[in-house]
Amino acid sequence: MKTEETGRDLHIDRVCKQFGSFKAVDDLSLDIAQGEFLTLLGPSGSGKTTLLMMIAGFVQPNSGNIFLDNRPIIHLPPEARNFGMVFQGYALFPHMSVFENVAFPLKVRKVPREEIKRRVEAALDLVQLRAKMDRLPRQLSGGQQQRVALARAMVFTPHLLLLDEPLSALDKKLRAELQDELKRLHRKVGLTFIYVTHDQDEALSMSDRIAIMRDGQLVQHGTPTDLYERPRTTFVADFLGKSNFIRGRVSAVCEGEFRFTTPQGEFLQKTNGPQPQLGADVAIAVRPEKMSVVGAGDEPGNVISGTVAEWNYFGSEFRLVVDAGEVGPIAVMLPAWRSGGAPELGQRLKIGWEPRAGMQVMEA
Repeated sequence: MKTEETGRDLHIDRVCKQFGSFKAVDDLSLDIAQGEFLTLLGPSGSGKTTLLMMIAGFVQPNSGNIFLDNRPIIHLPPEARNFGMVFQGYALFPHMSVFENVAFPLKVRKVPREEIKRRVEAALDLVQLRAKMDRLPRQLSGGQQQRVALARAMVFTPHLLLLDEPLSALDKKLRAELQDELKRLHRKVGLTFIYVTHDQDEALSMSDRIAIMRDGQLVQHGTPTDLYERPRTTFVADFLGKSNFIRGRVSAVCEGEFRFTTPQGEFLQKTNGPQPQLGADVAIAVRPEKMSVVGAGDEPGNVISGTVAEWNYFGSEFRLVVDAGEVGPIAVMLPAWRSGGAPELGQRLKIGWEPRAGMQVMEA
């Protein structure tokens, strides 16, 4: 089922969509390469589903254009774009069997009967449901129904596949299984996937590239590693994963590093962007898993004191919130097996981080 000619490059050029006075998508441009798994990630109301609906043809932009292999498609109705679509609610026909549901797009396209049989069986093999082709949707689990929806969306060899939060109705365990299944399918069929979610872990684990949206605008895009390790703003650092923000004023600048002063003292930061000016205000993001409790003989580089304000146990780890006074609350993730047991509320401790563990980010 994997064919080179089915993939296409997509170019979104300065599209805007306004509903009354509300700008759902605001002057957004993005290139999506053939065969890429791109995730549109953002909070509710960020415009990601509206953008997906414009790509699909169900919503018409007020301005801008969308190109498929350099050909404008903005004037084409959804059925003429040859895009597969998978929704959160499956949208299966309840009175049709699994086979009939998957065959439906081919029948609409008047594909010969023998070709329909061959392609439906191949699509059901991909999602490992050929043995259940005679069942009705109500006889399947939620995960199986979503796999039928995937087979139906891929059976007519679309140019690309659009997925609008397809796993959000599933429980946590089944959702994790379907994430693996989707990634396996993507590798096997070589099709371009454009995936909408508000789940950060889902985006990190599945995507080749993530486009983070906020208030209808694209704020940053890149590989999961790039975005997690090198966020540009406080919004990206805190939305994709969690971050502690330690704010201060630059007190010394050297080649490749600088010092900044906070109410808890002076700290060292390796430069990971433009070198800040002496006296400038800075925000440094440090991931909770890059923080550690400082014991005797430890020298992490930067050390801050505080008291345990909250803690939770998650089996593999303890998650602490340490009250660091004027610096604010600091979140710390500790491997449970090497933590020495549960902490105590009000316990005084020191936490530290390496100067290279922090990321200088813009306030946004």
